[in-house]
Amino acid sequence: MHANLSRDIKCYIDKSGQELLEILAKALDELKEFDAIMIENSHANVAMAKDYMSLVDKCKAMEEEIKTLKTALDKSIQDNQLKTSNIFGRSTEKLSDIVDSPMATEMVDEDTVEASVADVIPIDRASLKSQHNAFSRNRGKKSPGKRKKDLANLPSVNVYELDINKLNNLYGENNWRIAYWHAHQSVECIPPTVYEKISYVPVVSVGLEHVLCSIPRENVLISNSIASASLASLILYHKFFLALPIYRQETYFKNLGLTLSRQTMNNWVNRLAMEIFSLLYDRMTRLLMQVEYQQCDETYFQVNKDGREAGAKSFMWVHITSELVKEHPIIVYCFELTRGTDHLRKFYEDFKGYITCDAYISYHVLGEENTDVIIICGCMMHLRRRFVKSLSLIDTKGLDYDTVEALPETKVLKLIGRIYDEDEPLKTLSAEERKQMREQRVRPLINELYEYLDSLDVTNPLISDRLRDAIQYARNQKKYIYKFLDDGNIPIDDGACERAIRPFTIGRNNWIACDSIVGAETAAIMYTIVETAKANKVNVYHYLRYLLEQVPKHLDDKSLDFLDDMLPWSDKYLSYEKAQIMSIPKLVFKENEYHTRPKTPRKSDGEDPPKLILVQDAATA
Repeated sequence: MHANLSRDIKCYIDKSGQELLEILAKALDELKEFDAIMIENSHANVAMAKDYMSLVDKCKAMEEEIKTLKTALDKSIQDNQLKTSNIFGRSTEKLSDIVDSPMATEMVDEDTVEASVADVIPIDRASLKSQHNAFSRNRGKKSPGKRKKDLANLPSVNVYELDINKLNNLYGENNWRIAYWHAHQSVECIPPTVYEKISYVPVVSVGLEHVLCSIPRENVLISNSIASASLASLILYHKFFLALPIYRQETYFKNLGLTLSRQTMNNWVNRLAMEIFSLLYDRMTRLLMQVEYQQCDETYFQVNKDGREAGAKSFMWVHITSELVKEHPIIVYCFELTRGTDHLRKFYEDFKGYITCDAYISYHVLGEENTDVIIICGCMMHLRRRFVKSLSLIDTKGLDYDTVEALPETKVLKLIGRIYDEDEPLKTLSAEERKQMREQRVRPLINELYEYLDSLDVTNPLISDRLRDAIQYARNQKKYIYKFLDDGNIPIDDGACERAIRPFTIGRNNWIACDSIVGAETAAIMYTIVETAKANKVNVYHYLRYLLEQVPKHLDDKSLDFLDDMLPWSDKYLSYEKAQIMSIPKLVFKENEYHTRPKTPRKSDGEDPPKLILVQDAATA
């Protein structure tokens, strides 16, 4: 290195001053050029750094987006699995069914499968018949007394079958006698009959001037209409009890020979609900407010013409007496345009007591606004349902027994099962006895449940979102869940209210929506009447007919005290129903059938035993 430096110095020493200046100028130019390149490279590096940081930020954003999309996709898959299970799976929330029969994870797309002629296997009907017969033989025996119990509410007609000529041909005249009678049971049905009834009202000539006067008909259901109590009650029974839409009833009556438009029937239904049944609806609502223990739930409802934009949801609220209260059960439906707290504030304005419901925020708001008078109680069934959904999303197929048992969902569900096992038998006890037994048997299990829930770490990334949601839900509902232990009249869950609202949801699925608010109010009134009648175990058709026959008689009364006799548990109605059910319709006894027990014919008798022949009356059939 030193040698090279010495050589370079010697090279420059030999140069003249001018040459050195030129060399220095050239070197300076090169240096400037180099500085420019360095500056340019520095700018390029800064730009590259900015681009790099931008790319890093974009990558992080894309990673977050991918994570969010993956979470949403997983949730969507889980929701679709739950929907598939609800539609095609067994309707059960039993732990054994969920564990032993997990949701299918492999679905076959019919569009990707082509069946050839060789793949088609003809149906062997003989084999199917033999299989059915074998199944029928292997069915368990009927429990003793089941048939008697099934037919207990039906009127009974004794029919004695005796073909004297046939017996004479088989065994010879006067060569046989009746040893005893063998009874065979069957249920007969008189087909529905629709007929025209023409009522003639006298027109009288009064006085010497012969003024013509007609006596006005009393208690007419709908003026200038063919509607009768029997016809109207059948229409109401079909729609609100059997969930048969009006347009299907149009076809039903046409098949019976009656042309009755759906518009006419809808007008009848709305008018009768508003003019007749609304009186009883108000009375049932006031009676419900006198009950200290209630349950509440709500479901969506579609009304086409409610003054809002298309597709806006309305709601049907259901309020019932607690299933543990000994008073006559009352079920009241209320139609509202919204699901907000305003309805609860209005409905429970003068209420003091306990309300069992789910975790919808409006109930809790109502309780916080009325801390001293309204106590909100939780629902164990809704808590349990969260863990059922979480477990149903786990493919337990292939997992060993110990692994399934160790799942948090399984442990929670088994604990809840033990709670129900202890609480269910207590329903037959009095409220005070039930409270005492709950303190001894149920409260320790509730404590054990929440001790386990509190021990679970919801921050653990291995816990699924569904399980995390279930745990948080249970923790948030803790103080409401414990309420049923404080009073024996408070149920453990809101199951009774869900069962009460189910008939409405079935009807909603059949007739989809109501056309107007009037129709929605009509539905609320009629479902209140029908479901309250069902809850009190009376015949719904007879009850509707009873109201349509009796209420019009009192529409001009200044007092509404007559409504007490219109309630489904009133003595007057129960007597009416008993008379209707036990009145055996007029029957046609066929040839060789007798209404009383005939004797063995003898020569001395001279003729066959007397036989009662009755002609069927279509009007009463």
